[in-house]
Amino acid sequence: MHIQKKGLIVYDSVYGSTVEVAYWIKNIIGMDQCLDVKPLTQVITVAPYDYVIIGSATRMEKPLKGIYAFVETHRQRLARKQVCYFLLCGDCDETMVLNVPGKPPHLIAGRNYLQDIQKKYPEIRPVVIGAFGGRQVMPRLQKKEALTLWLLEKLAKEGTPWKGLDIWESLIAERVELFANEVREKVLGAPPNTEIERFRSCWQSLQPGSLTDSAKKKYTPKPCFAHEEMAKQYFTRSRIHGDLELGIQLLKQWATACGLELKEQSRTFFNIYYHAVKSYSGRSLTIHIVAATLPEDPGNLHVSFRCYAKKAVRGGAQIDIAAAEEILWADGRKAEPAPAR
Repeated sequence: MHIQKKGLIVYDSVYGSTVEVAYWIKNIIGMDQCLDVKPLTQVITVAPYDYVIIGSATRMEKPLKGIYAFVETHRQRLARKQVCYFLLCGDCDETMVLNVPGKPPHLIAGRNYLQDIQKKYPEIRPVVIGAFGGRQVMPRLQKKEALTLWLLEKLAKEGTPWKGLDIWESLIAERVELFANEVREKVLGAPPNTEIERFRSCWQSLQPGSLTDSAKKKYTPKPCFAHEEMAKQYFTRSRIHGDLELGIQLLKQWATACGLELKEQSRTFFNIYYHAVKSYSGRSLTIHIVAATLPEDPGNLHVSFRCYAKKAVRGGAQIDIAAAEEILWADGRKAEPAPAR
């Protein structure tokens, strides 16, 4: 029998999706649990709570400013409690890299957006983190946010499926359910809630595919296998059976075999980001590599390669990327594309 704990889900939202998901999480954790759900403006103290789940929308690749202010105010108490973070973001592909002119390329999407707040408050060690996608109602966006999405569409191409939809929504139901059940197991010591399908009615009714076209289907995840040759970028993405440690081992094997210098840029429990550097015809190029495990796809690893160079000079890098995929896919590791939802 698990110990009864008093919990709080505190959230900050812009258009309402975070509120909806906060109550969805509460339902899965269980209505028999003592779990309050409040906007951060209504929380004066966290003292009465054994655990705190902090939820936010995403702006400028981070949680909202109000969430930072909340954590700053309560940081000493939060550091002594069990804390979980979740956010609603745009894309959930945690192998994504954004290359903005004048700035170094960096990881974006999903749980990557929680890295900043964790680095800023290292004394608060979250028990569970989650990022679920979200919803953008295009005709109702504030001007600044509409401009941000337009820029992302130009800079982070790679199949992002928002263009032309009245609503762009990428919320992945399995991620919400896994997060809530992780809280049950790791915080409450309770078994997973197996009766979770009934709570998806919230997702189906509140996350429509389009405001004006009922025939449009809901968000379909990006293909697990992609190969795009653009004027100034070469991109591939694939999926293999295995975990992150296997991926690291295989990528190091590839770098040694092909004479690349593999430089680790960042590592989390769910992904790793490398720069692989090599001189091709007297010109040094960098291949950007990200390997990630996605919670909705257990037992598999997603790996992406990018080279930000013109076609005329990146031929050698493309050959090396093809060699990397041969190693990754060997011995039956290549996984079939994930089935459509």
